[in-house]
Amino acid sequence: MFCPLLTMGNTVHLKQAVSREATETIRDKFTDNEEWHEIPIKDTIVKIVARMSSRVFLGEELCRNEEWLRITAEYTINLFIAVNELMTWPTYVRPIVQWFLPPCQRLRQQVADARRLIQPVIDARHAENYELRRQGKPPRQHEDAIAWLDEKSGGRSFDAAIAQLSLSFVSIHTTTDLCTQALYDICANPELIQPLREEIISVLGSRELDTTALYQMKLLDSVIKESQRLKPAGLLSMKRYVKESITLSDGLVVPKGTSISVSSHVHWDESVYPEPNKFDGYRFLKMKGDREKDRIANLVATSPEHLGFGHGVHACPGRFFAADEIKILLCHILLKYDFRLTEKSNTTPYMMPGGAYMANSTQIEIRRRKEEITL
Repeated sequence: MFCPLLTMGNTVHLKQAVSREATETIRDKFTDNEEWHEIPIKDTIVKIVARMSSRVFLGEELCRNEEWLRITAEYTINLFIAVNELMTWPTYVRPIVQWFLPPCQRLRQQVADARRLIQPVIDARHAENYELRRQGKPPRQHEDAIAWLDEKSGGRSFDAAIAQLSLSFVSIHTTTDLCTQALYDICANPELIQPLREEIISVLGSRELDTTALYQMKLLDSVIKESQRLKPAGLLSMKRYVKESITLSDGLVVPKGTSISVSSHVHWDESVYPEPNKFDGYRFLKMKGDREKDRIANLVATSPEHLGFGHGVHACPGRFFAADEIKILLCHILLKYDFRLTEKSNTTPYMMPGGAYMANSTQIEIRRRKEEITL
């Protein structure tokens, strides 16, 4: 259903539209200050990612709407708070207490606000296309999630606000976390900055920004994948409930109803990754020359040896979109800014059940530089 959305397709203009949003919002959030100055990097990146994602999810009408961007950035956080608070109550009273818990009330208000913002856009598009058809003209085509959902609904009623908030829930904060971690790792390994810039200039200096261009940025791809290897968002993946008792090959019986998951410990397995605790930005680039390891070398590739995006038929379907978005954003940052860690840089991720995330308080220093090519 969401194939065009989750891959951004091979449409040059859609990727370039996302890149234009990156240009505008980076200038706003990072500024053009040529002197070194500190920024809270994760809090800044989440605002940039929210706007880039909203260009694909909502189109031009709402992607720069500050109220919508605030809702998308806060909805996921409020959702986790509400779930955690509901979990403290017995199951049988949750349908009742949810009406009185402040986090649940905030979520309902955000859904109402989202509907208030989105519905006029949908109504205006329907009215415009109705008029075009009345005049015997083809309807206007939009390449965003609103249009794709409308098309797939086949005229059936659906809640566009819930659909959009669900997309934000599964995409914005996870993409932000990986992008922030990659940027931090580049800061911590500054010898990577010049080779990365040279790769970007080499690729985009000779062709426009499209799927092939992003694929050709193999060092950048390797750096991001190495960041994900050392700090996957989920220390446990592929979580399932056993529907029927299973006897494994070693005789172990997994009873019906058991909660199971796969550990990401393989990311630090020395037999798979030499010097597994060391960050090596070239690690996966070097694998691309190895016939046996090439299958796991690309950022979007999944395997039992790298579970950053899960594995199998239920691997993250949005990984292609996330990879493109992160690469586009890092291209802008690398070419347009110098950056470095500060004494205030918090390099320790905070831990949650089953996951590790970049601390929101992480600070870096940046300054504007003159980019060699225009993105």
